[in-house]
Amino acid sequence: MKVKKAVSVIAVSLSLALGLTVCGSAASSQSASSGDNNSAALSESAGNEDGTEKSFDELTTVRIAIMTAGSSHWYAVVGKESGIFEKHGINLEITEFAAGINTVDAIVTGQADVGNLADYACVNRIGNTQENTNLVILDRMSTSEGTADGGLYVNKEKIKSLKDLAGEGFATQPGTIWDYWVAKTYEYAGIAEKDQKILNCDSAASAVAIMTSGEASAFWANGVNAAKLEQAGFENILGLDDLGLYTDAYFITSKEFLDEHADVAKEFILAQKETADWIYANEDEAAAVFENATGETQEQFHSDLAATRLVTDFTKETLEHLNGIKEWTVEKGSFDDYNILDFADFTALKADFPDSVTVNE
Repeated sequence: MKVKKAVSVIAVSLSLALGLTVCGSAASSQSASSGDNNSAALSESAGNEDGTEKSFDELTTVRIAIMTAGSSHWYAVVGKESGIFEKHGINLEITEFAAGINTVDAIVTGQADVGNLADYACVNRIGNTQENTNLVILDRMSTSEGTADGGLYVNKEKIKSLKDLAGEGFATQPGTIWDYWVAKTYEYAGIAEKDQKILNCDSAASAVAIMTSGEASAFWANGVNAAKLEQAGFENILGLDDLGLYTDAYFITSKEFLDEHADVAKEFILAQKETADWIYANEDEAAAVFENATGETQEQFHSDLAATRLVTDFTKETLEHLNGIKEWTVEKGSFDDYNILDFADFTALKADFPDSVTVNE
């Protein structure tokens, strides 16, 4: 499978122009092309609740926009390559972006059906567009709670303690979880706003680049980016757990997608859960599948997975976590308060896994 890398809206638009079957269009009920490597098993079946087999004579294409090397990437690639999404009647069309916020842009512009966001970016995107957004949270897909998820990497020649962050370049990606981590770091270190030097980057890769060039002296990194910084001699001096923080991530979709494809949404969530279970039961094989499809090493896959828990739920604790971030951001004057549950639809999730939803919409 070749995963398309999207560096601009144009790249996505070109792929759509090839006439692929797409959810949200008049062609969404057509079968996937017989040229697809996975299309030979169009009648693969998944189980009904009564134990009988559920069959799909046609596949519905779901356009998923994922963040490179994140948990959404694992779900998409491993779930597609192992045939799980196809078993649930879905031809998963994958487009890759540098950050979760870009995947939501693809949904808003009608070029994707499902995307992903981490907690802070989710709170901000909804808060700043609450009057006219069509975005809804589908479910929670992963969390770093209870894991050692990355750290604050610094130039050890310039940063001996957190106080030394004053006046030094601190890399972030605007509107994403990095913004939140940076702000909470400055709070923890007691550094006044006038002494903060925030450097905005368009991706984590760009942040790593300005770290290695010496322009920035600090960056919160995990996974591949943390490994690159360690190899370049940067030192990890702080963990998210030191700040009492962790990161949740969610699958996001649109109201229109759920209205038009309610059954597909249910199958998507079933495939999500089955993929997570398969990854945990076959971690070495999943790492090999991911490496073959993306080029990321199996060692890195295992390392990243150890810092993440794959989940399929939305609990009271999940809502409390999001509300805590929202309240902090509202106090900063970023947007007016709102009810997060007004921008969520757990109908499909509750139909599949009733016990996984412990909030009242």
